[in-house]
Amino acid sequence: MKESIDIMRGGRKFLINLLDGVTIEKMNEIPSGFNNNLAWNVAHMIANQQILCYRNAGAKPVIADEFIDKYKTGTRPDSFIDENEVKKFFQYLLSTVDEFEKDAETKRFKLYEAREFKSYPGLKLANIKDAAKFVNFHDGLHIGYCMALKKALKN
Repeated sequence: MKESIDIMRGGRKFLINLLDGVTIEKMNEIPSGFNNNLAWNVAHMIANQQILCYRNAGAKPVIADEFIDKYKTGTRPDSFIDENEVKKFFQYLLSTVDEFEKDAETKRFKLYEAREFKSYPGLKLANIKDAAKFVNFHDGLHIGYCMALKKALKN
């Protein structure tokens, strides 16, 4: 589990560095051909980890349910996200990994409910270790999406 947590933290640090200096206007802009923006992608990564690791284990997430529900799969940016909110997203990127690491050490996720995903045929997450690995895959997808968004915003 330590390796998965280290990878999660490293990927999120990479994202923080990638987006360092991007204006709040650019964080909210949806370029032509895209469905969402940089701010939504950052928040979505956080929400997804909370769902996959906490909710699916019957554990209370470490961030508010309203946040999770606003940025979960199937949502889209619905309003301008101000600078204070985006700063909070960047804090959550690492603080949620730190909390997850502590919670994993205390065996908080013993009751993990095995899941299969329609959007990923054949994928089954049987336990918290599987969930952490999948979070890293999912984060990687959205980090790549952020890289493409950032490039599109420069053009």
